[in-house]
Amino acid sequence: MTATRSQRSAAGGLSRLRRGGLSVDIMAIMTSSLATGALGFVFWTVAARGYTTAEVGRASAIITSATLLATLSNLSLGSLYERFLPVSGSRTRHFLGIGRTVIIVVAVLLGVGFVVLGPRDKLFESSTEAWVFPMFVLVLGIFAIQDQALIGLGMSRTVATKNISQSAAKVVLVAALIPMGSGSAVVWSWVLPAALISCWIGVRAIRRAALRASGPAVLPPRDEITQFYVGSLAMTAVGVIVPLVVPLVIVARLGPEMNAYFTVCWLLISTASVLLFATAAPFIATASEPHADLRHATLRFIGLCGGAGFLGAVALVVTAPWILSVMGPQYAAEGTTLIRLMALTLPTVAFVTIYTAIAKVERRLRLAVAVQVVFGIVVVTGIGFAVGEWGINGVAYVYLAADAAALAVLLVPGVRMIRRALGPRPAITPRDSGPDGRDHTEVIRSG
Repeated sequence: MTATRSQRSAAGGLSRLRRGGLSVDIMAIMTSSLATGALGFVFWTVAARGYTTAEVGRASAIITSATLLATLSNLSLGSLYERFLPVSGSRTRHFLGIGRTVIIVVAVLLGVGFVVLGPRDKLFESSTEAWVFPMFVLVLGIFAIQDQALIGLGMSRTVATKNISQSAAKVVLVAALIPMGSGSAVVWSWVLPAALISCWIGVRAIRRAALRASGPAVLPPRDEITQFYVGSLAMTAVGVIVPLVVPLVIVARLGPEMNAYFTVCWLLISTASVLLFATAAPFIATASEPHADLRHATLRFIGLCGGAGFLGAVALVVTAPWILSVMGPQYAAEGTTLIRLMALTLPTVAFVTIYTAIAKVERRLRLAVAVQVVFGIVVVTGIGFAVGEWGINGVAYVYLAADAAALAVLLVPGVRMIRRALGPRPAITPRDSGPDGRDHTEVIRSG
């Protein structure tokens, strides 16, 4: 059967923006993640050689905290953008405007809260630096949400341009500011390019694409959107709180110098993880379109995400000492074991990413949320003991244990979900409804 006219109209504006297949979009996002990670490594290499270890450790804690609070300020709106912007039609601009306002308010509140309640004396050199911190959170919050907005608007390749430009600019800036010799220079090198580029992207890309989106919105009932949002928000909160806690625990228990070694290792691992997570967004946006071929999209997604997880693990295990030695022999001595142990988690991360992405398309997030919450509890409760007992390598032991528990819970239902996606089933989930709340779905068979 074919899609209804309203479905085709709602999807039409964005579909015209999707110039190419899913594989190209995913590869663009993967390229963005790889280039951003590589340039991020160059950034911290320059910082490590141009600034003192203590200043690098302090700056990395500030940047990590601001980045994670920025992600939290997004309130998982990005998940809504990925899933529902492809069918938002002429209401796209309205949804983006509301989201931007919410993020601005929440980012400032979280930034102020961190300054008041966080380890202010250890992180900031002056009260002025401390009270500029909320603006850092705001800038990075807007910069972060633009990725998912662009993907939802069918402009995945613009994400690569945006992120690679910011990453290259911050490398140039951190090198230019070495004479200052301050951790504040490192922080400004990170944030200032993000501020300028996010303004340009907002005006030149997102606004124009939103104005071109047309047709009526074809959305599920409000209660289903609410349930989807609450589940996504819970997973985002765990995904932010856990990596926010880890560097703060290391600073408190082991000192800023050990956090500098940890930051470089964490950058490599998080780059590999982000690469896997990034493959999900184009898949979700594509598979959510009313005319999507779910089987074809799922096969492409599994191949790229699963392959990246396996190859990433092997590459990091083999090259860890050489990569770290670029920054200095002490970095290699302190971080090689950590990277190799954390690399073993990447295949599990790939499987969880695949499960969660398909669950978002099907709007069935309860198990994914429960597993993510348990994962977060295991890491947060275990990290203090593990770091005290095994140093920074304790982080890897805790993550391996938490990943093993997640895999044990998700393996069987995950395989079943993948089989449903690959089987002869509707390409869009039943129960999609129009703005009047009535069912407007007509089944489009995949394959």
